[in-house]
Amino acid sequence: MKRLIWITVFAAGCLYLRAQHTLDECQTLARENYPLIKRYGLINKSTEYSFANAAKAYLPQVSLAIQATYQSDVAAFPEQMTDMYKQLGIDMKGLNKDQYKVALEVNQTVWDGGLTRAQKDISIEEGHVSTRAVETELYTLRERINRLYFGILILNEQLRQNDLLRELLQSNYQTVDACVKNGVALPGDLNVIKAEQLSVSQQRVNIESSAEAYRRMLSVMIGKVIGDTDTFEKPAVLNTLSVAGSGVQGGENSRPELQLFEAQAARFDAQKRMIKASTLPRLGVFAQGFYGNPGLNLFKDMTENKWSWNYIAGLRLQWNFGAFYTKKGDLQKLSIAQQQIDNQREIFLFNNSLQQIQQQHAIEKMQKIMADDLEIIKLRTAIRKASEAKFSNGTITVNELLRDITAESQAMLGKSLHEFEWLKNIYELKYTTND
Repeated sequence: MKRLIWITVFAAGCLYLRAQHTLDECQTLARENYPLIKRYGLINKSTEYSFANAAKAYLPQVSLAIQATYQSDVAAFPEQMTDMYKQLGIDMKGLNKDQYKVALEVNQTVWDGGLTRAQKDISIEEGHVSTRAVETELYTLRERINRLYFGILILNEQLRQNDLLRELLQSNYQTVDACVKNGVALPGDLNVIKAEQLSVSQQRVNIESSAEAYRRMLSVMIGKVIGDTDTFEKPAVLNTLSVAGSGVQGGENSRPELQLFEAQAARFDAQKRMIKASTLPRLGVFAQGFYGNPGLNLFKDMTENKWSWNYIAGLRLQWNFGAFYTKKGDLQKLSIAQQQIDNQREIFLFNNSLQQIQQQHAIEKMQKIMADDLEIIKLRTAIRKASEAKFSNGTITVNELLRDITAESQAMLGKSLHEFEWLKNIYELKYTTND
């Protein structure tokens, strides 16, 4: 009973250690592990700060000013008037040439022509552009993971076919050995089989080395150790797009590059709104209170010459006509930049369309090739079996037998490679359209 429990535990441990990987899992892990993913959080924070700063334009602006001046002359009454005041018992001392003021001013924007709204929009669109740029760069990971994953699948299939060939050669080695002992074959025929076995073993070493390199690269990409015994699930077959005439008919192209172009266009629109808003007047209210000498009542200050509290409040309309000087040029620069983005988009769609046609053609070509694979294997297997019988009867040489064995092995390997190549082409088309 204890032995059964230990066997069960050991088997469960082996299943656990032999992890199975899928293409979707590798794509997700690679995205999460890629250092660029950290920029998403930084972009969001930067956008929040920019938006918050723009929104503060409508908060009251408070300023404190402390001023001390000395001037060469001040406002004063004519000497005849001061003499007249003296006769009335009023001492008109006049204003001091040294003057002082401690002022607190509050300005509140009522309407700025849409400038603040445009600044908010620009900060939002800048965040969208940065996010789309990161998304575009991260999207290229899919192609790299596809290549590594399908490379591993193809190499694993080559290893499987290599094992089958080795088993078949070993079976024929035993057959030839029996023929040598019965005097039907020469001892040198065994050397021919043995040399072929060694050659197949060398091929396996090369394949295993390549598979190990692919696994290591994939491990680094996904941030997860891939063991030698781990398995890789064959991806499901997807529906492919169809080619009609010179254009590709299928699902809408949703590549992130197109979304980046759209975000850049939206940013240009926001910048245009900001340029137009800069030419409009600004309306605001203000209030200023100050403690100083002289104050606003100059007549009283001429007689008493004391510090006093004062305030001013009102509306202010400002209009900067200088913005009109550069408006046309700035809008033309943005228009040219927009045309460049539109041109880049057209070039991308043109090249992407050509790539879709090429990949669709590759898919259709592999489908036609695969149609005859089973029949070829069936015929090659029949030929190999017939050659084995002929060799046992002494009617063909061992080299002819090996030729037919190798041909059958190549046919079986070709069928598997054609299937993986066909599937890889489908996923390349999926990457090209982001379908």
